[in-house]
Amino acid sequence: MCKGILYVGVDVGQEELWVAIEGHKPHAFSHTVNGVKRLWNWVHNINSEAILHFCMEATGVYSLQLATRLFAYPDTQISIVNPAQISSFAKAQLRRSKTDRVDALVILAFAQSQHPKSWRPEPESLQKLTNLVNQAEALRATLRQWDNRAYTQAYIPNLPKPVSKTTNALQRAIRREINKLERAIKELCEDDPVLRSQIQLLCTIPGVAERSAVRLLAYGKTALTDYSARALVAHAGLAPKHRQSGASILGKSHLAKEGNKRFRCILYMPTLVGIIHNPILKKFYQRLLAKGKPKMVALVACMKKLLLMIRAILIKQSPFNPIIQENA
Repeated sequence: MCKGILYVGVDVGQEELWVAIEGHKPHAFSHTVNGVKRLWNWVHNINSEAILHFCMEATGVYSLQLATRLFAYPDTQISIVNPAQISSFAKAQLRRSKTDRVDALVILAFAQSQHPKSWRPEPESLQKLTNLVNQAEALRATLRQWDNRAYTQAYIPNLPKPVSKTTNALQRAIRREINKLERAIKELCEDDPVLRSQIQLLCTIPGVAERSAVRLLAYGKTALTDYSARALVAHAGLAPKHRQSGASILGKSHLAKEGNKRFRCILYMPTLVGIIHNPILKKFYQRLLAKGKPKMVALVACMKKLLLMIRAILIKQSPFNPIIQENA
């Protein structure tokens, strides 16, 4: 017997969860382990025969924590939706008020009408890799700031010694921590057979080195294999955005950029190297230039082609082959 689905709209806050179910007034629960348990029991008691489908906005660590806790319960599905979708849906409904209670009702209506896809937590090894890479990149950004500060301080006359000493000390400390994180990343990738295999496959692509392969996996996650080609391109922010309406509006197409910025940026350097050393990208790039395409437009098209190449290699679990990849 096929179970029905009971949609539940959840407005996620740091300390409070507002929950909406059709036919019932929205309820508030504390955002704690016990609060989530009471939330699930309340919903389950309303309809114990249905699959409970909780829908919430993506609110960073708060929604991720709630989704992970709810996922552990039986007959439970989770959807984490882009807040822009919920905001546009609320405007389409001409909602004039915005409160936690109203937001929960809007999310419920969105889930009932749009049937968003179910969410699953990433594999533990991939979660660890993402956290390590994010921390390492954050420290690199901080180090660049202190390097720039040190450069500026070198031209300041009569700079007090404590200033230069603290700057140098911080630079050394940050570099040490980055090295520790890079060692932890390397150990994780070597110890996990899935990550090790995927990195080896990606490194067979001309232009993709180990560091780029690691970050592609950390930022792309399971989207690299689970998403369709079209959805993956949009996820990376490489899908075109057209602006045309009748004869009055005819704007130029440009990148939507409504995707993962870090994922898109990490594709740039491998593509830049690939248009020189990757036979497929090189041929494709030269063909676009011959058609009169601007260099940046051709480069972005190559980024998209490289992304789809990466997807195909990871799905088929086969190394780069210029003949197969060009005909794919």
